[in-house]
Amino acid sequence: MSAPFFQVTIEGEDVSDYLERLEVEESDAQANMATLTFGDHSLVLSDILHEGATVEIDLGRDVHALIFRGILTEIRAEFPSQGLPQVVVMAMENLIQLGLKPRTRIWRNTTVSQIVRDIAQDNGLRPGTIEPIEDAWIGARPYTQIEETDLAFLFRLAQDYDSKLYVDVKPDKPGDTLNFVSTRGLLKAEPIEESLVFNVNLENFSTTSSVFAPVQPRRLVTTDPQTGDRVEIQEELAQTQDAAWVPNADRLARLGDGADRLTCLVAKTEPKRERLSQFWQVPPRAVGAASRSAAQHGGTFGDSARRLGQTATGRAVGSVWLQPCCLVEVEDYGGRWSGNWYLSEVKHQIDVRQRSYLCSFTCTR
Repeated sequence: MSAPFFQVTIEGEDVSDYLERLEVEESDAQANMATLTFGDHSLVLSDILHEGATVEIDLGRDVHALIFRGILTEIRAEFPSQGLPQVVVMAMENLIQLGLKPRTRIWRNTTVSQIVRDIAQDNGLRPGTIEPIEDAWIGARPYTQIEETDLAFLFRLAQDYDSKLYVDVKPDKPGDTLNFVSTRGLLKAEPIEESLVFNVNLENFSTTSSVFAPVQPRRLVTTDPQTGDRVEIQEELAQTQDAAWVPNADRLARLGDGADRLTCLVAKTEPKRERLSQFWQVPPRAVGAASRSAAQHGGTFGDSARRLGQTATGRAVGSVWLQPCCLVEVEDYGGRWSGNWYLSEVKHQIDVRQRSYLCSFTCTR
């Protein structure tokens, strides 16, 4: 396996030779952050590095890429009684600039996508892929932003319209790109180029399926306040094909005498697998719904990335392909756990002394 590649620049100056450890935490629910640990044996870096300085991180192996661009937000100097001094630097991606100043304004006579574009341009970001689940017209029922930062407001808007907010960094372009994409759109995309394979590049993988975890069945019945027409929409949950997993025949055959019993068990449980959603616990819901027009269904369906109630965590060989808001294919973990998973959190970890690069992650479906 090739050695990890990394390059850290602060205000355009390469400081990679001082680096001892590096963590980049990426998430689909908050701004990405990085933690960099530098050796400061001459007691110089703690005076030079300060909040507000820009930082860029390029890492990988055979393939490397710029994965982080942001600003330093916290400096911590450590002077142990035994060992050498270190400077630990915290950085937040440029998305955090939207969270520095609260604003008060009312959004009306516009669309969801235009709101995102306006906020991006107000904060020096380039509008990128802006595709909410529905580009609703904000008219009679305006959105209010009262003493709320643009970042908090956009995350609230993303939650209402089942969308993900994230930025793209490009090495050949000075400004970052702000994206606002529906979760359903992300789930329809092709998986990333690199699969995660049992005992190959996936070191450990832990999965859970809970009857309390799936997105609950939801139905909205109300009256359009503008036309008086009846409005009814509902969310479909697991379908028959979602529960069609069966054990690999070759693996069953390896069980010898026990194969027949488990084959019978597979057949007996098949009808219940096809009615999987009947075994999910549905909590009580408050009766009634606010009136809204047929074009305003924001906040109705929640996060469709967790539709089946499955969650997994794992650790894999480091790769720049692993990033939130993408699908990754997991292989050789049986019929139920193999397949495409949605990456919600990824942590890139480099240890310079051990020459190691690993990615820990959380994924759902």
